[in-house]
Amino acid sequence: MLHLSDCLGRAVLCAGLAVASLGFGPALAEDAVLLASTVPGYVPGMVVSSADRLSVPEGASATLLFQSGETLRLRGPFEGALGQQQPAAAATGGAAVLADIFRMHGVDAAVIGGTRSTGPAQPGPALDDVQVDPERSGTYCVEPSTSVWIMRPAGETGRYALRRKGSSRALAWPSGAQRIEWPGDVPIDDGSQFEIASGGAARTTVTFRSLPPAAAGGPGRIATGLVLGCHDQFDDELRRFSRSVAGPELWITTGRGRRPVYHPGEAIEVTVMASMDGYLYCVGTTEDGSARPIFPAGAVDGAQLRGSAPLSIPGRRQPNGLTASTATQQIRCWLADRDITPELPHALLGSPGARLPDQLASDLDGLFGRIGGTRIEADQLTVKTE
Repeated sequence: MLHLSDCLGRAVLCAGLAVASLGFGPALAEDAVLLASTVPGYVPGMVVSSADRLSVPEGASATLLFQSGETLRLRGPFEGALGQQQPAAAATGGAAVLADIFRMHGVDAAVIGGTRSTGPAQPGPALDDVQVDPERSGTYCVEPSTSVWIMRPAGETGRYALRRKGSSRALAWPSGAQRIEWPGDVPIDDGSQFEIASGGAARTTVTFRSLPPAAAGGPGRIATGLVLGCHDQFDDELRRFSRSVAGPELWITTGRGRRPVYHPGEAIEVTVMASMDGYLYCVGTTEDGSARPIFPAGAVDGAQLRGSAPLSIPGRRQPNGLTASTATQQIRCWLADRDITPELPHALLGSPGARLPDQLASDLDGLFGRIGGTRIEADQLTVKTE
């Protein structure tokens, strides 16, 4: 889970955690998982308990999936804990009421993809057949009907055993068998933890969690599985669900925030975040109408940008950065869900810092708007000089 100690060294993410709590009353008392984010340091699948404080900078967003199956998007600036709002929401309508409470206090909040999951759909992996990898520690969610198997280790050598609380149970795979069933005389309970040992030394640790019978279906089941720690089983389903309900988002900031002021000649440190994988194109413009490419011109690995992975300019992939001019500047970026590089003018992708033709500079929105077969998100910020 996300704790205050996790914020050490995360200036952008956790600045202001000492700010006094927002005065909402308590609300939806359940843990949630992060579905999508444009906040550096917040990654999908992260568990957010009702007591954890969230720090969402201005313009950035964090979308949460609750175990009820509801999703809530918060757009910064926001500082606070979900638990401060929850009882009223739980009693009177869940995430929709929670979003209303946030909005009453000036926070941009919205329910995404509908309300509680009540239909028969059950996204998430089937738990009737769970296969334990003896060479990798992990947490596995199980149900009463689950059959648990232990896979044969690659290059199996020596003797293997299950160990727990001082007791040991030998493991052996018959010739040609790729897996064996979990020993019937070794019971599995919620929270059971076992070592798989070889040659007398522990190799991995295996933990089991029971998926509650009352767990919500649909996306709520995914959230519950992740809250229990079963990432290997539920991470892929979380990504699929995220793509279906939470569209891609883009966020730009600088080393001086979203409203930066620089002196002429100072280097401008830019950070770009996307909530999902995509292809990024950025341009710097000035109030006189001139424009210069920022990214991917001269960048390592082209335009591709991984979701929830901050891109620094200048940085490893793009060593060429911006310098504050004497005029007001804008940093403008577009994120496409497919590679549109072949459909863009070469000038937009060529030498970093080379001035774009005036006609191209004046029609950037039209250029990206005319490209079909893709979803394009945009963001921009203004850099002032003094």
